[in-house]
Amino acid sequence: MKKIMLIYPSGDIYQRGEDRCQVNIKASTSNAMRACNDLGYISAILKKKDYDIFLKDYQGENLPYEQLELDIKKEQPDVIFISVTNGSIFNDIEIVNKIKGKFSKPAIILKGALFFNPERDLFEELDLTNVDYLIGGEVEFLIDNLMEAHFNDKSKLSKIEGISYIENGIWKSNPVENLCDDLDSLPFPDREEMNNELYINPQTNKKMATINTSRGCPSSCIYCLSPKISGKKVRYRSAKNIFDEIVECVEKYDIKDFFFKADTFTINRNLIVDLCTFIINSKININWVANSRANTLDDEMLKLMKRAGCSMIAVGFESGSDESLKKMKKGTSVEQNLKCAKLIKDNDLLLYGFYLVGFPWERKKHLNETKKLIFKIDADYIELSIVTPFKGTEIYEYVTTKEGLKKDAMLGKDSFKISTTGTEFLSIKQLRNFRKNVILKYHLRPSYIFKKLTDKNLTLKLLLNYTKYGLRLLKNVVSF
Repeated sequence: MKKIMLIYPSGDIYQRGEDRCQVNIKASTSNAMRACNDLGYISAILKKKDYDIFLKDYQGENLPYEQLELDIKKEQPDVIFISVTNGSIFNDIEIVNKIKGKFSKPAIILKGALFFNPERDLFEELDLTNVDYLIGGEVEFLIDNLMEAHFNDKSKLSKIEGISYIENGIWKSNPVENLCDDLDSLPFPDREEMNNELYINPQTNKKMATINTSRGCPSSCIYCLSPKISGKKVRYRSAKNIFDEIVECVEKYDIKDFFFKADTFTINRNLIVDLCTFIINSKININWVANSRANTLDDEMLKLMKRAGCSMIAVGFESGSDESLKKMKKGTSVEQNLKCAKLIKDNDLLLYGFYLVGFPWERKKHLNETKKLIFKIDADYIELSIVTPFKGTEIYEYVTTKEGLKKDAMLGKDSFKISTTGTEFLSIKQLRNFRKNVILKYHLRPSYIFKKLTDKNLTLKLLLNYTKYGLRLLKNVVSF
């Protein structure tokens, strides 16, 4: 039986298994570490093909590289699969090189959004000497074919969409041309292999599972990778299929907190109604959070979501400038942002607001408009990020052809953590200082602290959790 090792490697904690939100967790203000669903899906699929699986989240368990070496020596895997991000890629490749320096047996597979239909310069920028395969397509629909080709017939590699491989000493890439619509055909992530105790909901301090509900986004935001990688057509799981996964989590793993992952969870009203109806009729008691656009919510939907256990909604408000919202092709307005925030608060749901600054055209006035909106909306939690132009996005094409904008550091430790370009009118330093000052001022307001301390749901455990996240926030924001 062939042994497959599936890992999130040692190092900084990144939101791996993601296309658009590959954020450095400790560099963010409020982001929580999510479960390694991509590894869980692969495990579930390959177990059905009689592969032996070893799965571990080394970054999540805060394990050093030396532990990985010990595990490789013990497990003797035939293949090591590593989920990577734009921000962690150089560290990930360094780990690959260390592995191959000691262990010649295992083939190495790297999977990440940066390998989706890659351009030739990527193979020159990265040291892929010790890598055998790259995956940029939807791994769940190709991994069994890749393993079959690797172990039994390498001539089949040319027919697998979404992978890159070496042929006659040269990297070759098969473009992604088709995306599977039947998401219900996928097994549930293999939580038997995952360390579910690692992934905690900061609001409850309880185990939290991530459930993928759909893929694809019809929007055209110039900074986002999702439409390119997941497609502009939204592909949905059925409400019954999602509900069945919830039930499995509750009954088999005693998980009752959930993050419903989608590019926009609330884009399909009928799906939301059906899913909430399943949950309400089942009488299971769960707590869940999801994301939304500012223009896809209504009062009736929010009331139903709350009855079904929704406690918080995350919204990408992005900017307080209508000019910036229009230029970034967000498809929303400041007025819609304010109405959305009011709707959520009126329904006594927590609000997690996401904002972006540092677009190439932005001046101080745009930043000040966003700052004004941040304080006016007064969300329970906020994330203020500086735009990172990733290859494949419209903003990347703009940045790389515009004179005067910095063009290095598109990959590596700076990605998603700090600005990598500046704007035509503002320096990187100005953007970083703006972010730091807004985040500190927002969270150190007496009214904000008072609201947290007088929360009717506050417990000692939750207070300690708030303290932990608060100290993390201060440490990382100040260190920028």
